[in-house]
Amino acid sequence: MIRSVLSLRPKAGQSQNLVRFFETRKIPERALASPGCLGVEVQNLLPDGDEVLVTALWASVESYQIWLGSAGRHEDGVQMRALLAEDGDALGPARLYEVARCANHQNTSVPH
Repeated sequence: MIRSVLSLRPKAGQSQNLVRFFETRKIPERALASPGCLGVEVQNLLPDGDEVLVTALWASVESYQIWLGSAGRHEDGVQMRALLAEDGDALGPARLYEVARCANHQNTSVPH
């Protein structure tokens, strides 16, 4: 399994609007409809919301690559720019992590 991590820095006071942008454009739902997407989270940094973190769990790197090429992804990025801080690191490149081990509340774990 692969976890994608995308860090976004919204303009001051725009973090809730950025989260709503993901809701309005149905980005998590579209990602879940992509083959191999197992889950998506959009997270707002507490207490001030000066970072929005988007993480997703993928069956494989290939399934993540399919999502990157999916319809609407480019347009999402173009429209999102208006909500992001002006500097160059407001939209960091997505990082991929191999999930080596995980556990859940049912006391089961998934080995690598």
